[in-house]
Amino acid sequence: MTTLMQLHTAGELGAAVRQVRKQQAIIQTDLADMLGKSHVLLRDIETGKGTVAIASVFQVLSELGIRLYAELPD
Repeated sequence: MTTLMQLHTAGELGAAVRQVRKQQAIIQTDLADMLGKSHVLLRDIETGKGTVAIASVFQVLSELGIRLYAELPD
């Protein structure tokens, strides 16, 4: 099943990441190890910290199978 969500803040994106990670029964430290990243990075993403590098966010999204789309104006 696919769920579409409209996100407005880093916090909303972080909550979505946390939800999917938990649905997949992956703990933060295991996901961090899979990515070769720190568990602190995962915590920062999931809590909506605005200073996380976008490349790291995309890496986490990809690992969890989350696709991100942009709706561009005409």
